[in-house]
Amino acid sequence: GVCAAFIMAIIPAHMMRSSAGEFDNECVAVAAFCATLWLWSRCIRTHRSWPFAIPAGLAYFGAAASWGGYIFINNLIALHVAVIVALGKHNPGLYKSYTLFYIVGTLGAMQIPVIGYAPVRSLEQMPSVLVFLTLQIMQLCDLFRRRSPMKALRFCLFRTAVFVVLGTMAAGVAYILMLRGVFMPLGARIRG
Repeated sequence: GVCAAFIMAIIPAHMMRSSAGEFDNECVAVAAFCATLWLWSRCIRTHRSWPFAIPAGLAYFGAAASWGGYIFINNLIALHVAVIVALGKHNPGLYKSYTLFYIVGTLGAMQIPVIGYAPVRSLEQMPSVLVFLTLQIMQLCDLFRRRSPMKALRFCLFRTAVFVVLGTMAAGVAYILMLRGVFMPLGARIRG
């Protein structure tokens, strides 16, 4: 125990990130993270509680303003939405919630000079962009289904065809953008 305490006492990274080191912006970020996750949980509680996504997006903006670890919260919420959709629990409330959260939070984060266009250029944040675009495509397919009713099998094939065509087009555009250097390389957190 004494040896571990000695080693932890002299590691600069630990001193910088602990309350023993000094007050740091990560302490503020933890409160913003907790608020973001609580408000996100609140906005998907029922189909009608989606307006809570606006303060969730604002709390996410606060997290982004205080610490670079905001990427983890962004991707965690995107993963949560992806799991909900994969489980077949997609509903209009989830669509409204994530769309509002993503737009408010991302536009807010992009106002911070250090972040800039990173939410749409960074490979670390592409999962949340892909979840956002997937929800938009699913909503368009549902809108098309309401306008021209079709049976379940036909709608499944239609949605699959739409995703294959748009996915192929998106992959081509992403490849061209990658060759032009639009996307930023992976950050040090991911590379290890």
